[in-house]
Amino acid sequence: MTRQRQTTALVGRERECAVVDRLLAESARGRGRVLVVRGAPGIGKTALLDHAAERAAGATVLRVTGLEQESDLGFAGLHWLLRPLDALLRSLPASECGALAAAVGLGRADEERPTDRFRVAAQLLGLISRAAGQSWVVVLVDDAQWLDRPSLDALLFAARRLADDRVAVLIAVRDEGADDLQIPGAEEMTVGALPEADAAELLSRSGAGLSPQVRGRLLREAAGNPLALLEFPAALSQAQLSGRDPLPEPVPLTPRIRRMFQDRIQRLDEDCRAALVLAAVDDTGDLGVVLRAASLLGLPPDALDAAESAPLIDLTGGRIVFRHPLVRATVHDGSTSGQRRRAHMALAGALVARDHDERRIWHRALAAVDVDEDTAAELETVARWAARRAAHASAATALLQAADLSPRDADRLRRTAAAAEAAWAAGQTDRARAAARRALAGADRDLSARMLSLTGVIEYRTGRLTDACDQLLQAARAETDPSRKLEILINAAGAAFSAGDAGRLGTLAAATRDVAPRTARDRLIVALVRGHAALAAQEHREARESLTVAVAAAGEVDDPRALMWAARAQSVTFGMGSGLPQADRAVRAARADGLIGLLPLALSQQSADLIGVGAYDLACAAAEEGDRLASELGQSRAAHLNHLAMIAAVRGRRDEAVRTAKDALARARHTGSTYHLGLARWAMGCADLYAGDPGRAAQQLVTVASPDHTHFDPVVGFAAMPDAVEACARAGDRTRAGQLLDTYAAWVAANPHETRDALLAYCETVVHTDDDRRARVLRLAAALSPLHRGRCELSHGEWLRRRRRPHRARAHLRTAHELFSAVGAVTLAERAASELRAAGDAGTGPEPAGPASERLTPQELQIAMLVAQGLTNPQIAAQLFLSPRTIDYHLHKVFRKLGLSSRTQLVRYPRLLGP
Repeated sequence: MTRQRQTTALVGRERECAVVDRLLAESARGRGRVLVVRGAPGIGKTALLDHAAERAAGATVLRVTGLEQESDLGFAGLHWLLRPLDALLRSLPASECGALAAAVGLGRADEERPTDRFRVAAQLLGLISRAAGQSWVVVLVDDAQWLDRPSLDALLFAARRLADDRVAVLIAVRDEGADDLQIPGAEEMTVGALPEADAAELLSRSGAGLSPQVRGRLLREAAGNPLALLEFPAALSQAQLSGRDPLPEPVPLTPRIRRMFQDRIQRLDEDCRAALVLAAVDDTGDLGVVLRAASLLGLPPDALDAAESAPLIDLTGGRIVFRHPLVRATVHDGSTSGQRRRAHMALAGALVARDHDERRIWHRALAAVDVDEDTAAELETVARWAARRAAHASAATALLQAADLSPRDADRLRRTAAAAEAAWAAGQTDRARAAARRALAGADRDLSARMLSLTGVIEYRTGRLTDACDQLLQAARAETDPSRKLEILINAAGAAFSAGDAGRLGTLAAATRDVAPRTARDRLIVALVRGHAALAAQEHREARESLTVAVAAAGEVDDPRALMWAARAQSVTFGMGSGLPQADRAVRAARADGLIGLLPLALSQQSADLIGVGAYDLACAAAEEGDRLASELGQSRAAHLNHLAMIAAVRGRRDEAVRTAKDALARARHTGSTYHLGLARWAMGCADLYAGDPGRAAQQLVTVASPDHTHFDPVVGFAAMPDAVEACARAGDRTRAGQLLDTYAAWVAANPHETRDALLAYCETVVHTDDDRRARVLRLAAALSPLHRGRCELSHGEWLRRRRRPHRARAHLRTAHELFSAVGAVTLAERAASELRAAGDAGTGPEPAGPASERLTPQELQIAMLVAQGLTNPQIAAQLFLSPRTIDYHLHKVFRKLGLSSRTQLVRYPRLLGP
């Protein structure tokens, strides 16, 4: 609920006010800024927000204060915050703001499908950005630690993405609250105690007639806290102020302030105290609602007047505003449970308007003293409303309360299970686990299948992979519906495959034989589980057959999750990069459906396939976006970090590649993922190999590519084997290189593909030296990505030069240099240039024009590609979950870097992706 205040000059806060003033000035000029203000209760955080509101002349000010009483009402905070934008929100099409409008009560939620919680956040971003296009916007959030979780999550999501808009965001939070309130790029300011001179000045304003001894005692006890300095004198008698009577014994500061408020409250008459309890448990701030509730309790209409005179509350414009949150907390905590229950029941009776249905049910639930099926059923309805609006955290709270009120065991278990699922949808992992364990305690077979599946998925995403697999296998055995059973089995297979557990994969593959697939999606899952089990067992022919079936089934599916599986099957079967069309479809589908929780996984597959085809800039853009979203959503970052490490390795940024890969390695060890362990070591090995340190590279790559190694992963191991062969050969370990070559040749024979044939031929030229093999690799190299074609050309050019054929070597070395330059492989390009000079070429000649990607950042390239596809700035903003102003900012940089002046020219721009 928003507080209305009058501000005066702040004593002793010149530095803090200067920070706020600078932030406001920069945001007014179009540089979006975020400031998190931390501090103890009463230290002056709200006063600084008041100062900001006073200085924001001409701005649209959006202000909200978190209330403990509203913390379980989904999007209650956004409801209050966005009131100044009601007209704008109502005017926008449902496709642009429908989920947000439904969340704050200005539209209808989708009855058929619950909204992804971050779709609301993305639409909030768009709304604030649109408002900022009309006028400067200042967002003020007070007591953020008490804001309802759905509102806080949406605000943080938007705040991270408003850097290019005329928006200032100031968030005040208690220094012991909201530890997870982290915004990359935001300023942080901790408000401390007032300096002694300023504290003395403030005390002189609030306490006249203080004796020197009393003045000194109050200054010491207040310890520079402005609220204490203002309130201490008001809590003392005239005799105490003058020093004639002793002061109370000192206690810690915050309890002391609360005791002062409690003393003031106790001096009020009984009717006024009862009315104050009503105001404290009310969450509307509506004076009319509180007075109607007071009437139901038999209280007089003027019951609150004495509290206003105290002064403990402010009654203006039909609103009730407590002087400070500690006043409300003191009233609430100082009342008995019976008094609070009576207040809740009275408020339930006073909230007669239809738009207060949810509040009325909550008050009735909080007034209950025993099991009550009617109220439990109403809370379950509230949970359904909340889930449709993507307020999943609030839905979980409602369902847990409903479970506690349920008289029948079956209803209690069912509601607890639904609470676990809602908590997981809200990203509340620990809460979801705890609720699922409660539901499992007395669950029947069907409910056990649901909860075991949920806990297995949670473990898969956040814990140990083998534990996840075991829980999911139990769930599959309990599940009776064929399609749901297969959905569980594919999750279990993903966990087992990442863990490199061939035994568990074999068990899962056997379990699919008892299921008759009914849909294309079912057939895809069966083929994938069996194919990955065969792959882990190194049964190459069986793996290829099953994965080929999966690839064929992929053409009949269109949901993003199934498309991700299809892309993986394609890449495993036909080589990295071949799954790109399916991965692209998965990303587009996740964006179009607003499935932000699924998007990081789709981006991971897309970036892997982009690396496979040598589109490193786009791969970097996908991996960076996926990593950013995964971090925000609490998902695993290992895959994204590994892809970024490999891209850095190719680009010749060795230190960055090793640092990023080590981060991924630590995360993989925590989960037990041999797949991500292999990827991390592969990236580190490539970083050394491309930097010209084959001995060090071989140490990493041999562990990745040796089938007899404990953590060998077949997907990563065989993909990394050509690099391991080269590293060993260049390090002088021809024996090990030959062994790896033989292993790779046998695998390629069982898994033939033109790309693998070409890589095998390249490996043979590295280990052997005859002309026939070298001629063959050049014929096959057309099937390779630009990076690997360049390596073939470089190797052949080096071989020719060392055999004193410099004239023939130059053409191959020049081609290698061009290919490496085009993909940004700096160290390899330098190596090619050095070989060219040694072959008698005075220089590499003019740098190749190269693709646009050489001049654009990954995000700029991503935006340029979407423009080239014909999308508008708002459409691109919606796709990338950025503000339209950010898209416009980056697009102008694209135009400047490429020497263009219009979108039409960009659409026609040649070689946007390079060769």
